[in-house]
Amino acid sequence: MYQKLACVFIGALLAINLSFHVNAKVRGEAVVTTIKSEVLNESRELLIHLPNNYSRYKDTTYPVLYLLDGQRNFAHTVGTLDLLNQSGMAQEMIVIGIANTERTRDFTPTYDESYNQWGISGGADNFLDFLEKELKPYVEANYRTNNYAIVSGHSLSALFTLYALQERPELFQGYFAFSPSLWWHDEVIFPEAKAFFASDSDLNKYLYINIGNEGGNMLSAYERYSELLNSSERKGFIFDTELDTSESHNTTALAGMSLALQKQLNSLRPTGAIIQKGIPAVEQHYKDLSAKYAFEAKPEYKAVNHAGYAALNKQVFDSAIAIFKKNIARFPNKSDAYDSLADGYEANGDLALALEMREKALTMSYEENVENGAFKTRLANLRKKIAEGTGE
Repeated sequence: MYQKLACVFIGALLAINLSFHVNAKVRGEAVVTTIKSEVLNESRELLIHLPNNYSRYKDTTYPVLYLLDGQRNFAHTVGTLDLLNQSGMAQEMIVIGIANTERTRDFTPTYDESYNQWGISGGADNFLDFLEKELKPYVEANYRTNNYAIVSGHSLSALFTLYALQERPELFQGYFAFSPSLWWHDEVIFPEAKAFFASDSDLNKYLYINIGNEGGNMLSAYERYSELLNSSERKGFIFDTELDTSESHNTTALAGMSLALQKQLNSLRPTGAIIQKGIPAVEQHYKDLSAKYAFEAKPEYKAVNHAGYAALNKQVFDSAIAIFKKNIARFPNKSDAYDSLADGYEANGDLALALEMREKALTMSYEENVENGAFKTRLANLRKKIAEGTGE
């Protein structure tokens, strides 16, 4: 295993003069790496993207998204994930795009002679060995992971995603399957799928599955699989299905990735009722998640932030301020954390402290490389309030 290229930024760097004379750049870092696989008897290229804050939070660990058909889906997935990250609508993740060599071989569970014109089939179990014995250990040894892993695929690789769920559910906690080719080899996956979902044991997993304006055996197999999902009573199993006829087979991965990332995060988030109970309830929720999914779950920034605003809305100012400070302690480089603390101080009438935090938020926004128009407006409004001496 060896590093092919040093860290490089995705795309070109955008040199823009900002008021603080800081250069804006594409968020996050990309690494192209080659891993030599003894299982597959070949080298495989990996496209790896690290979150925007990866180098800034040295003690933070991250989920990993293992992206099949990597060269096809890497760019749109990384862009979508970063956009959602900036609004707190998806988790920051390490993305591992796996480039293909023999796609049909790797993603099909059985050999089908009639498909030979597209390549020899039936190597899914061997590819699972590669993921389990080589790729996941490599990623966990070289990057800060939290043991929550998602596998994502489209078409044949989505068939593989669902096969991985029923064959080795211990490998991943999340599964994204866009337009899965469930028709493969006369729907050979279904007998085991039926038994898998009929089991009465816990299945603490999340699955997102979709299909576009696809008819024939693609649609009929999808509908059959959806029936299995809807009839399953396995405890802890959460799934979302989407039938979007506005998308074609070629675009379901592009359109579905945004929804999958959002819904996957929602499957982990505390409810509004839990947040209203305060930080102890939020922290207990994440302890329960750690036990349920066997990963290092820590309170998400936005969940704690919401708890702070819940206290602020109740006018329990000291509690709100303490919660906002707690978020700053965990995320000392996050500009929004300082802006929220400013809201707490301003609501409590501590305008000098609020001004200090508004200025800090704006300063940090340039370093964090996030949109800061709202920070500028709030800072200007607060300065005007102080100048007018209204205190309101």
